[in-house]
Amino acid sequence: MFNMKENNASYHPIILSMVLVFGLLIGYFIMPSEQNITSIEIGQKSKINNILHLIQKEYVDIVNQAQLEGNAVKSILKELDPHSTYITKEDIKTVNEDMEGSFGGIGVEFIIQQDTIVVVSPISGGPSERLGIRSGDRILVVEQESVAGIGIENKGVINRLRGEIGTKVSVQIKRNKVKTLLKYIITRGEIPLFSLDAKLILDEDIGYIKLNRFSGTTSNEFYDAAKELLNSGMESLILDLRQNPGGYLDAAINVSDQFLGNKEMIVFTEGRNRKRKEFYAKKGGLLENIEVVVLVDEGSASASEIVAGAIQDNDRGNVIGRRTFGKGLVQEQIPLYDGSVIRLTTQRYYTPTGRNIQRPYNKGSEDYYMEVYKRFENGELNNKDSISFADSLIFKTPKGNLVYGGGGIMPDYFIAIDTSLNNKSLTQIFNKGWFYDFCFYYADKHRETLNKEIIKKLNVLAPFEIFLKNKDADFNFNLNKKETDYLDTQLKANIGRNLWGNSVFYSFLLTEDKFVKKAKELFNNPVGQ
Repeated sequence: MFNMKENNASYHPIILSMVLVFGLLIGYFIMPSEQNITSIEIGQKSKINNILHLIQKEYVDIVNQAQLEGNAVKSILKELDPHSTYITKEDIKTVNEDMEGSFGGIGVEFIIQQDTIVVVSPISGGPSERLGIRSGDRILVVEQESVAGIGIENKGVINRLRGEIGTKVSVQIKRNKVKTLLKYIITRGEIPLFSLDAKLILDEDIGYIKLNRFSGTTSNEFYDAAKELLNSGMESLILDLRQNPGGYLDAAINVSDQFLGNKEMIVFTEGRNRKRKEFYAKKGGLLENIEVVVLVDEGSASASEIVAGAIQDNDRGNVIGRRTFGKGLVQEQIPLYDGSVIRLTTQRYYTPTGRNIQRPYNKGSEDYYMEVYKRFENGELNNKDSISFADSLIFKTPKGNLVYGGGGIMPDYFIAIDTSLNNKSLTQIFNKGWFYDFCFYYADKHRETLNKEIIKKLNVLAPFEIFLKNKDADFNFNLNKKETDYLDTQLKANIGRNLWGNSVFYSFLLTEDKFVKKAKELFNNPVGQ
């Protein structure tokens, strides 16, 4: 049905925007249950079962037994580790859809602007595109219900427009320069959720691929993108895994396999009741002879760390960025009797040199997730020298390079977060949503006259400042040259995305990206570590 644009895609180095990381760091590293468990039932001798039974029979008020059980399960799992989780029967379908790569819906990307659902773009090949629904269309009515001016939120849009494949939904749309509402009856179809954000050729022979997760479709998406770039003359590749929270084990293995030689280890897993299981690359990987650099940051977790670790430990390429999140636990998904599931940590994973990169979690989940913020407070995000590792966590690759365990993947080349852009005015622009409102407004107003070359030459700062003054007459647009240049690039990239999609967005944005600049430097001047 939809694939809402994520604001963090533009890599703002604004410190307050790090709150977005929390939404990403609940990433999974999932494999099917090895024990073929079909259900779990609590025996009569269980203390928890007895208490629940006692409450149901004797408690003064009527209680929701299912909800009570769910809360009890959540509390138990919380005592184990930060990544063992309980998912209700009602939520599991949506969760699985997000990882399997498709769902039933009408096929539009949208934003909510001025209390109205606005189509950013119809998804290519989806039901809405086939009916002629366009970018900039305002959805005002769904199934005879007015959805404008009612304070609708994302969940409300999802509930109204997502549904079973083959079912129908009626909508009424306001289109610019059309006086009457346009009425559509849309048959919901299978809508893909892509894990690949962009594939580009940079500087003639340098390829770029960005993955946002490791889902059920990632292996095929990555292979097809790599093959297309090779056919376009790619000789080296930048694999961008920044803010990628992870996903399926198989997807991480398949992506790694494209880079590594026959029988090179990718990862191994082991647990108290799970035997050691090793995963190796096979012969004939598509990218075995291509130079590679992997980009990571504090939002890269689980499966992203598997790929980065496999590349690093096999001396296959360089890792650039900042220390990754540090999730080295494997969850198995186990169904319960009522259709709900638990994702239970059963194993740890280890990189080829034997590293487990899981961070300590003995102080509880809150402290565990707050550690990402503490990295900024202790200066780690802008000074790698603040990071220390015990001797027991230092490992050597076959070529003798030092790599580190116990707390994420430490990059070969460190890129500091740019704290000089933490200007209060700049932060306010992003936090209040004014930036994205303007980019959509400007693209929508000028979509018939703009092209990629015109945007590059535009002065978008002047109309943006006027737009801000209309939002807040007292707003002080007080930015220095560096901040102004940064904002100009961000504005043009996001306007470009609203008009032509992610490929144009990244082609604009990456020209000033420090991670990418370092990767190009290494490709042009390879240095032994």
